[in-house]
Amino acid sequence: MVNQEKKTEDYYGDFAVVRVPEHERRTMMNQLMVFLGVLAVWAAVFGGASMAGIMDAWEIVWASVLGSVVLGVIAFLIGLIGGYASVPTYVILRHSMGRFGSILTGLVLSGISAALWFSFETWLFGVIMQETFPNFVLTKVEIAAIWGGLLMMSTALIGYRGLSALSYFVVPAWFAIIPMALVAAISVHGGWGALLAAQPAHHVSLATGITFVIGLYIVGATIAPDVTRYSRRPFDGSIAWFIHVVVFMPIILMAGGWLQLLVPAGRTLVAEMIGMGMIWAVLLTGIVGQWTTNDNNLYSASLAWVNAVPRIKRSIWVLILGIIGTAVAAMIGMGYGISLSALLQFGTLLGTFIPPITGVMIADFYLVQPFLLNRRNPRGRYEFGPGTIYGSLRWPGFLGWILGSIIAYYTPMVAPQMPAAISGLLAGFFIHLILMAICVAGRIPYDAGKWRETETGW
Repeated sequence: MVNQEKKTEDYYGDFAVVRVPEHERRTMMNQLMVFLGVLAVWAAVFGGASMAGIMDAWEIVWASVLGSVVLGVIAFLIGLIGGYASVPTYVILRHSMGRFGSILTGLVLSGISAALWFSFETWLFGVIMQETFPNFVLTKVEIAAIWGGLLMMSTALIGYRGLSALSYFVVPAWFAIIPMALVAAISVHGGWGALLAAQPAHHVSLATGITFVIGLYIVGATIAPDVTRYSRRPFDGSIAWFIHVVVFMPIILMAGGWLQLLVPAGRTLVAEMIGMGMIWAVLLTGIVGQWTTNDNNLYSASLAWVNAVPRIKRSIWVLILGIIGTAVAAMIGMGYGISLSALLQFGTLLGTFIPPITGVMIADFYLVQPFLLNRRNPRGRYEFGPGTIYGSLRWPGFLGWILGSIIAYYTPMVAPQMPAAISGLLAGFFIHLILMAICVAGRIPYDAGKWRETETGW
């Protein structure tokens, strides 16, 4: 029996571990606006600005475009799984990683990573406030991070409806303001010739730049099912993701990188925009833009913790993670101030350890389930609901993640022209596929232990 017929209580709220019912599904445009709301954030601009310290104008273009295309393909495939399964990423992982494997990888993927993104975004909110109002106690980076983090918790408490409503407000303004700032900066600082002649303080390989770009958004790509599970048609959310990341993400990254290449050394983008008389734009994008992304980080992190710990509802996890994340943001502010080096290190780290999970998920849904386990119907490929049996640990998938992460970590030392994010993804993909093929052919158990799902979805 396909689990669409199995009735499960939404005990934890916002369908955190159960299928989204038909009457709650959303259109492709609605999901596109939610995704664009996530992308409309200063972290993406600052990510591009970080690249200006290691790449010139054309290198920023290539890294931004190629990294975004890779992200688009990855999330299209992962998002489509959510469109068919109608459950969050961490519940999907129960099939490729096993029940306990899904808990651990889900926490690494989102419970911790997305929660840390919440902290970094909140810290960047503090950076923007300090740069805009440098002489006030309440706008000092660590203080602004505290009240900003508490503010951003509010829509995450509401759930998907809160994310959707806020995105419709901020997205149009955001994607008009940032290009305006870039055009103004080019005209002020010597035109296109000055931009193309600008050089970074240090040069790195294109592969390193691509890994950084992928790392900036690989968590978002892998947890795309958290939104695409609301799709009315399976492909709706995947198409929305592909459009938003391939078309719009390079624009934001290049704008941030080019702006930083043009401004005088030691001057931030926020200070530059304020100097051009765009303080209103800084405040709008800085407050509302950070908000639309950061509530999404907290929302996804809460879903991962619901999958990991029983009896605590999603709204309670939002409060717990929001308070902890806000405190971490304040500590980042005290340690790094307005330096963007922390963001560069964090993005590269995520680009190393998250893609192998993505590779395992893609291999499992598109090859292992239909061709090795003979589950050809994509709607019935994964079952969920009361009484569903999962392996406690599906060791081929879990080993694919561990070995893939090790391979990605050492890739820059062995093959510096190969992006670590791509090598890790491919390693996770093929290790899981090959080990599952060996297990099926040799009738070797690929699950360690069993787990039965309860009526609450846990």
